[in-house]
Amino acid sequence: MSIRKDYVERLIEQFAAALARLLKARHEKRFADAAALIRSTALDTLGMEYSALLMVDAASTARLLGDPMRVKVLARLVAEDGELHLEQGDSRMATERFEYSLALYAEARHLGLPHDAEDSAVLARLRAWLGPGASA
Repeated sequence: MSIRKDYVERLIEQFAAALARLLKARHEKRFADAAALIRSTALDTLGMEYSALLMVDAASTARLLGDPMRVKVLARLVAEDGELHLEQGDSRMATERFEYSLALYAEARHLGLPHDAEDSAVLARLRAWLGPGASA
């Protein structure tokens, strides 16, 4: 098995476990815990601070991350962050996160990673919130 394949499989497993904990915290309305999980997941799976990854445009962040799977992981984290803001009544920040997530998904696709069924479900939710002009 190649080193790249091992890396991708570990990344997916680590992210899936973190996502399950994040969704559980959101479901239980433990918003501070969910926000902390977003930050720690970015650091643990992507090796960078979440806030630093959001400082520039999606294309620059994608180049920095360098791997389409890593870009997709961040896109999903940002979408979950948007959902978290929405659940807390901050629709402005939710919209910003949803737009950034959509742009990251587009970058991952541009880098050669097609959307899977789970991505399509997330993208449908983002587009439903953002309206007909949204694309990825």
